[in-house]
Parts: sequence; structure tokens; C-alpha cells
Amino acid sequence: MTELVVGYANEQQRKDQRRNVEDTFVVVDGVTCKVVNISLRSVLCTGYKGSAKEGDEIIIEDLLMADDSRVKVNSAAKVMRLDASKKEMAAVFLDINTKTFDTLEKMMMLRPLAGDGGRLK
Repeated sequence: MTELVVGYANEQQRKDQRRNVEDTFVVVDGVTCKVVNISLRSVLCTGYKGSAKEGDEIIIEDLLMADDSRVKVNSAAKVMRLDASKKEMAAVFLDINTKTFDTLEKMMMLRPLAGDGGRLK
């Protein structure tokens, strides 16, 4: 008898690979919160105290990186999940520019973000 397996093969159970990051923050509509993980498509942060609700469009302004650099994002995103008790917010990017995409791609591939070979800490 053949057994069909339905679902995902890896523990992340998603199509877009996420990277856990440390000491990285995101500025959303003027509110700074800590990034838990990030992908080319979305971001999960904790400490969100903004007024957005699920389904709302927000602006992700900046990424504050572990090496104290700031990456301007200025991208629209949609809030997909919001847990007020944990102050967690997950959002999907709606539109990003080439520079931001390049930065996110480097983060996903664990490539150097800066010209001096520096990586996320």
C-alpha cells in the first residue's frame, strides 16, 4: 500500500526560508521592534506597540542591523498576524526596491552585508 504524505518536509513548514537574526530591529510606522526572523518576503518582530491590525497596510521604514548600520527600506507591507499579548507582528512585503531586495538576499544567503566583509552578528 502506498502512503501519501501531505505537508512540508522541513521544520519551518513554509515555502520562503526564514533566517533567525540577533540584534536586528525594524522601524514600522515610527515604532521600533526587534526582528525575530526575516525572509525575502516577510518579517516577524516582537515588541510591536503600534496601532495596526491584521490586514492593515503599514510602512516598514528601516532595518537597524546588528553592526549598527541602518538600511532604508520604505516598503509597504501587509500585517498578516498580530498577537497583542506577545506583542508579535508578522508582515509581508508588498513592494521593495532593488537595494532592499539585495540586502535581504544577502541576509538569507549569509553573505557579507558591508564592503568590509562584515556579517550579521
